[in-house]
Amino acid sequence: MFISGASILLTLPCLIASVTAAANPIGPNPNPKRGLVYVPSKDHPEDDKIWIQTDSPLTWYYNYKTLPSAPLEGGPTNLEFVPMLWGDYNNTFVEDVKGLLGQGYKIEYVLGFNEPDNPANGGTGGSGVSPESAAARWKESIQPLAELGIKLGAPSPTGSPSGFFAACDECTFDFIPLHWYGNFDGVASHLGTYSSAFPNMSFWFTEFALDHQDVAPSQDFFNLTMEYFDRMDNVGRYSWFGSFRSDVSNVGPNAALLNEKGGLTYIGAWYLNKDEQQAASITGKGGAGNLSVNKLQSFAISAFVVAIISWVL
Repeated sequence: MFISGASILLTLPCLIASVTAAANPIGPNPNPKRGLVYVPSKDHPEDDKIWIQTDSPLTWYYNYKTLPSAPLEGGPTNLEFVPMLWGDYNNTFVEDVKGLLGQGYKIEYVLGFNEPDNPANGGTGGSGVSPESAAARWKESIQPLAELGIKLGAPSPTGSPSGFFAACDECTFDFIPLHWYGNFDGVASHLGTYSSAFPNMSFWFTEFALDHQDVAPSQDFFNLTMEYFDRMDNVGRYSWFGSFRSDVSNVGPNAALLNEKGGLTYIGAWYLNKDEQQAASITGKGGAGNLSVNKLQSFAISAFVVAIISWVL
């Protein structure tokens, strides 16, 4: 079959648009799944305004705490707050959540213990709670909220939560929060394993990223995972880690949503459904400054166009 050079040239805009769209995932605004793991910066409180911009896809946030974070309250986005009981300690979690409801907060979900299988003093954010202790604390401090119609998120271990489920056979939960740091094949397999074990369950990825990797694979992982999570019906919500500057990132600089100057990285811009120009207008501090998918797109598209034109001529 003969394809004329003119026909190929006419298809170039469509091909270029396809390449660009594949590298810049734009979901709905607002996106009912997309949320924020809020990690405040004592040195740069001005960064907070980035997360409450007009036309943001973000719809909810959590902060590893029981009570909301004042810098994210109000504003044009009006993010839904999801309280968390981080670990096993004396608390007023039930009373605090009831208090938020009394103040008019729309509390529909709560999160259980954060990485209870990681030691609390290990520097990785784990709460270091045994399955038995978690079960006892759950019955006292989380389970009563189910009577208010609030949906309960199970503990989010780095491994399997089977120990908690066995120890807490009288506990109920409505969704399972998951954490993932690794490649796309791994996160898809991780979700598949849990989906097989809990076939009618909703899963939230409350922390995920490709940690400590170069820019290109980090951005590839982001693009693939965003499309996948938005498409999967059993992924209820997700929140990328993390909302901090690249120079303080504990998962590598290329996973951060902000660069060292407080500007959005390319991943940060895409997570907020912004292109590079829009990202710069939000922060006034430009993009990531590293080799990016946007730049790679330009090189690839230019080379593609030159090659096609040379072949046609």
